[in-house]
Amino acid sequence: MINSFVKPHVVAVPFPALGHTIPLLNFAISLASSGLAITCVTTAANAPRLKLRMAHAFSSGLDIRLLVLPTPLVEGLPEGVESFDQVLPEHCGLIYDLVVKLEQPFNHWLEAQIEGMDPPVCIMHDVLLGWTMEVPQEHNITRVVFNTYGAFALTLLRSAWLSSSHNALEKEGDTILLSLDLSTPLRLHKHEIDTMLFDPLMLEVIGRLKSLNQGGGMLINTYEQLEPEYLQHLGNLTGKKVWSIGPVLPSTCFGGVVKDSNRGKMVDISEDKLLQWLDSQSSCSVAYISFGSQIFLTEEQSKALASGLEASGQPFIWAIKVSPKFEPRTSDTADLLDRTYLPEGFQERTKNRGLVIWGWAPQLILSHPSVGAFVSHCGWNSMLESVALGVPLITWPIYADQHFNSKLAIKLGIGIQICQHRDGTLDKERVKDGVTLVLSKEEGKEMKRGAEKLKKMAREAVELG
Repeated sequence: MINSFVKPHVVAVPFPALGHTIPLLNFAISLASSGLAITCVTTAANAPRLKLRMAHAFSSGLDIRLLVLPTPLVEGLPEGVESFDQVLPEHCGLIYDLVVKLEQPFNHWLEAQIEGMDPPVCIMHDVLLGWTMEVPQEHNITRVVFNTYGAFALTLLRSAWLSSSHNALEKEGDTILLSLDLSTPLRLHKHEIDTMLFDPLMLEVIGRLKSLNQGGGMLINTYEQLEPEYLQHLGNLTGKKVWSIGPVLPSTCFGGVVKDSNRGKMVDISEDKLLQWLDSQSSCSVAYISFGSQIFLTEEQSKALASGLEASGQPFIWAIKVSPKFEPRTSDTADLLDRTYLPEGFQERTKNRGLVIWGWAPQLILSHPSVGAFVSHCGWNSMLESVALGVPLITWPIYADQHFNSKLAIKLGIGIQICQHRDGTLDKERVKDGVTLVLSKEEGKEMKRGAEKLKKMAREAVELG
């Protein structure tokens, strides 16, 4: 049988969480633009979201298609819920159970491709998909890990795991000194280490780092000028090629036109109204607050953050992640959200300088010139977007690699940290002081200058050639 893929065929297997799927999908589209044939693996409920993201690629005639695997039954997981951002944190393990059960239908499809003379030359898979590690070895297909964590975080994660395994964690009070396999030792709070070593997803990442020598190397969504020391260090430690292929980000981060800016989500505000509000603000005067697609603040944390924003006197836009229990939203749930997560009268008192968005916020906010600070959980995608747009960070890392990303932002001189950990107690005064410092103090201006330098480097990294 003749191979129907005239072009080299690459299979992309993302992990079903927006922060993992979107970067891998964007990179796959870039590969298709370079002349490769791409198959992107997904499930039935996630397929419409990917199609929305791929609409421009389809209309451009790129050779990219979706492979929709049958959705396995997972006890406790509602029908149609197949992504991390659709479940509460305590139920995320069910999504991982679903992912593990995708191995068998994927293997059946791959066998059919091989028997039909349509084998892929490469399988590019998310770092959290352990079962894809075995498939290519059996069929002599190159396997490449796509990593949505930065090189700095991966290096520290590996050191933390090795130190713990060899009982070499150097403890002092509530802090731990990491030094094993690091050129420069780093002191961390014990919560930051606990989050790393007991989070099941982080343990999966560690497993991939341990077995990297079995595959063809690792792709990291970063760029050389941002983490040169740690990219080289990872290559030396693993003995495999480590490619920095980023920053893989939406086109708006590099001056492009907004496409599908809601990323397949329902938004609470029209882009016209949002732009009108942003355009009315002074340059670099607004704090944008967003904790990504998987972080839910408690009522107490949310109210403390609101109180700090109000006390700062600075303009702000706050996109508040809505718990699935409040979906679908109605006028009744909107009123309940306001009473549950905000101090009484907050929106009325701040209406002339603040904007609250319930749920997903349009992508264009961070790229607007009025935004001067990003209050974030410091997920790697959020940090990359902030760096690529030259916006200083005010961080509250919650779990996983976010603690290490926050350390990197501080190390680079483009961020400050106001709280840490999922159960962290947020202090109103720290919020007020942090927002005021970044937006109106000389130290904040210095952070802005540093962020602008990294922005320039990020743009150079994605130029042709």
